[in-house]
Amino acid sequence: MSAVWIAYRLLAPSIGVLAPAAAIFASPEERRLWSERMGRVSLAGGCDAWVHAASLGEAQAAGPLARALLALEPRARLWLTAQTRTGRGRLAELGLPVSLAPIDSPQAVARFFAGVAPRLVLIVETELWPHWLLRARVERVPVVIVSARLAERSVRSYRVLGRGLSTLVGGLAGVLCQGEDDARRWRAVGAPAERTRVIGNLKNDALPRRAPNLQVARLALGLAPERPLLVLGSLRPGEPRMLARAFRELPAALRAPWQVVAVPRHPRASAELAAEARSAGQPVTRRDPAGGDGAWTAADGPDEAWRWDDRTGVLNAYYTAADAAFVGGSLSPYGGHNPLEPAATGAAIVMGPHHSSQSEAVRALERANAIRIAAPGAELARALETLLGDPAERERQALAGRRVADEMRGAAGRAVAQLAAWKLWPPA
Repeated sequence: MSAVWIAYRLLAPSIGVLAPAAAIFASPEERRLWSERMGRVSLAGGCDAWVHAASLGEAQAAGPLARALLALEPRARLWLTAQTRTGRGRLAELGLPVSLAPIDSPQAVARFFAGVAPRLVLIVETELWPHWLLRARVERVPVVIVSARLAERSVRSYRVLGRGLSTLVGGLAGVLCQGEDDARRWRAVGAPAERTRVIGNLKNDALPRRAPNLQVARLALGLAPERPLLVLGSLRPGEPRMLARAFRELPAALRAPWQVVAVPRHPRASAELAAEARSAGQPVTRRDPAGGDGAWTAADGPDEAWRWDDRTGVLNAYYTAADAAFVGGSLSPYGGHNPLEPAATGAAIVMGPHHSSQSEAVRALERANAIRIAAPGAELARALETLLGDPAERERQALAGRRVADEMRGAAGRAVAQLAAWKLWPPA
């Protein structure tokens, strides 16, 4: 038995004892929901399925899954959880019972199972909390990972926990993976081969769609309706500087018609990332927090300044109005973010070479010649020059990308169909 696994099992009960008192150190917003983290929730009669989504991205994917479950059994009772408050807020929009997930201590998890009494547990994407799985085993509740993904580094991390975790993974009722690479990695950490299937990515069912009228969509965002739009999405450290340098290398006449919106991946790093762009000679216009959502600070050369929008949840609204998009987390080894989001809206895409966490989507787009992969420097500048300066090529690539995105929808229906084949849904 792994020493790390033994230490975790010994430490978790102590955390469960101390955690209720730790509420005094939490923010007021967090303190208001602290009882949920302690598992103090209830639903009379229990629920037919507990659906867990870690954060905002997974919460977006949980919506199509919940709708597909209810389409097969409209009378079913679902309970939804998230690890983050933003994820919880997104789940609450579905109009179903929702809470923060219990911490992974035996006390909190036992309270949660007693209060909600799930008859099936569906975990979106990756999260493997040992005490959740242990309690589910004790209660004889089947657990299925849906839209499952697993990076190589996660495989290494899980192996550190040794046979204890692999035994729990081997007891899963099913693992419904995003792609073949994910299925291979899940089997490597102990998932039962006969219960590991590929159904696609639930997030693809929630992909945005092209705005019916681009000019109206841009006007609603406070942008110039007639000017084409380039969106720089989910930017990570180092990328604003590299993008600014490539953009500034383009001929001024080519840059001039375009308006550019940059959206950082993490708002807390926004100021530093905006400073990167400025250090590379690119003016940036940031939103004035005192002036509301539509107020933007003045900047030198307002026509060529990038709009810098660090609000949570705005990226897809910009994608729906975009002509072209760069997908971030890909110029440095962050694994990349989802290129199907801008592809689904009809934006022509460029992405960096580091996209290991999006391999299935990138491969599908590459097969259709619907994405440009460019390394930092001259290659990135050439890719931007083509997309911004060649309307015919931009339109061809955009149409190909939309077709790929449309073909990759439907994971929620495939997931529920597989649950039905395994007789895990609808509830008996």
